[in-house]
Amino acid sequence: MIHAESNVTFVLGPTNTGKTFYAIERMSAYDSGMIGLPLRLLAREVYDKIVLKKGKLSTALITGEEQIIPPRAKYFICTVEAMPTNKLVDFIAIDEIQLCNDYERGHIFTEKLLYARGNIESLFLGSDTMEPIIKKLFPYSKILKKNRRSKLTYIGKKSFFSLPKRSAIVAFRTIDVYNIAAMIKSQKGGAAVVLGALSPQTRNSQVGMFEAGEVDYIVATDAIGMGLNLNIENVSFAAIEKYDGKKERYLKKNEIAQIAGRAGRNERDGFFSNTFKTSIFSKELIQSIEQNLFDPINFLYWRNKDLEFSSIKSLLNSLNKKSNDPLLIKTLNIRDEYILKHLSVNSEIIKYLSDYDCIKTLWEISKIPDYMKSIDYKYSDLLV
Repeated sequence: MIHAESNVTFVLGPTNTGKTFYAIERMSAYDSGMIGLPLRLLAREVYDKIVLKKGKLSTALITGEEQIIPPRAKYFICTVEAMPTNKLVDFIAIDEIQLCNDYERGHIFTEKLLYARGNIESLFLGSDTMEPIIKKLFPYSKILKKNRRSKLTYIGKKSFFSLPKRSAIVAFRTIDVYNIAAMIKSQKGGAAVVLGALSPQTRNSQVGMFEAGEVDYIVATDAIGMGLNLNIENVSFAAIEKYDGKKERYLKKNEIAQIAGRAGRNERDGFFSNTFKTSIFSKELIQSIEQNLFDPINFLYWRNKDLEFSSIKSLLNSLNKKSNDPLLIKTLNIRDEYILKHLSVNSEIIKYLSDYDCIKTLWEISKIPDYMKSIDYKYSDLLV
């Protein structure tokens, strides 16, 4: 599937290259625009920046949690999953497109990569690991390469006690985040905490506390790795294993680099380290991160977007369709399809399932993410 499009530009490079800043500047030059971002916290940060440029009445924030949509809004700042598909705008940008290769969310990013377009300009930002596959899918598009503006250096293993000020400590389990924060508070006097499960207000105030210098440490999940512009000098890994929606696994090299790269800002150098709890960082891993050397991405997760809603069976068949392009692999994360099957045999719901619009609504409901990671049956009751 080769896309011949002249108004599509890719901006590729490691962290701290100013890609998101570039997208904000480009969008501000148009009468209307939309940016899809990988994180609710990052969407909030970009929303605040656009409000300063364009005013509150012209700027909307649309995430799975927050909806601020003035009636005359012209600029829409969204998480990628929450981007409205019925808005025509001059400019569209999607951030962190290497997430097209992500087990949990890849197919959603790939759909935007293939189909989300601004009337005048479309911009896709991400890691240069995407370059070879972009050249195959979009051989006629423009690629802008950006270099990191500061050095990133490994400073070895550090105990929580010897962490330099302005450190972010990264863990992947909620309990670990809270335990580490408690330990740092007892030794260092204060730490902010950033977790996906916190309310938007709490998350924003925790980030604000760190940015204002009220505390010198922030303990967070890997959410911090997705473009948040925090004033961090050192990123320390308290773990390098995470649950990815399917299994516990070690982080890939480029994922570690994405998180480590949050250290250093503009031209100020950054550092990364690990705590005594993590395994030794190999020379090869350190070199890859310091010099930005990673294996290219060689496939993207995908799911058919032309769905049939005449019956549940035809909907499931259309969801199971495979792509003709060998670079596009049918998503393996089909939690929403399981939920659809589960809901479609519910006695309260069955009576509505001869209606096209009701089946369409049921599919929209099945796709609602379980942000609170609640026990499945409670969550299903909520959906019913």
